Amino acid sequence: MANLFFEALGEALKKPLSMFLLGVLITLTLNAITETTATEIPANENPFQENTYSNNIYRETPYEGIRDIPSPQDYIQQEQIQVFRDRVIINTENIKWAAFEDTKSMLPYINKDSHALQIEPACPEEISVGDIVSYKSNYADGIIIHRVVHKDIDEQGPYFILRGDNNPSNDPGKIRCEQIQRRLIAIIY
Repeated sequence: MANLFFEALGEALKKPLSMFLLGVLITLTLNAITETTATEIPANENPFQENTYSNNIYRETPYEGIRDIPSPQDYIQQEQIQVFRDRVIINTENIKWAAFEDTKSMLPYINKDSHALQIEPACPEEISVGDIVSYKSNYADGIIIHRVVHKDIDEQGPYFILRGDNNPSNDPGKIRCEQIQRRLIAIIY
């Protein structure tokens, strides 16, 4: 910090006093920011710390309460969407409309008043980590809509691990292709 101050002082001797004071103020401010940042996030550490319930998809950032949630893949390309004054046309096949129960598991992304457009995906090709799918659970009644947080293959074939964005843990069990009914492509609020 002293070196920066003397460099600014040397430069100030060549310029008006106001430029010198501005330089000192900027130097002190930058040093204060750097020192604060360095104590909050050491330079030799990854700023993303794993959560105790993490599966390497959800990570807690240095800012308490914020999770890094994977985004869905782009299924609908820009050239497939036409927007007019009185309608929107999405050029794809097998679009289904959906509404949701008030479970709060996907808040804030999906709530009970949301409406959605879904497709029947080719499984596993059209399902990726980050996608939101509707599936029939072996552990609960009804259809559940949660985010894919892991995709893999075992001796029985492809499987997915899912979790509600607002839930602290993954859904129980491995979800198989025959359980997945739809993939979310749009939310309408």
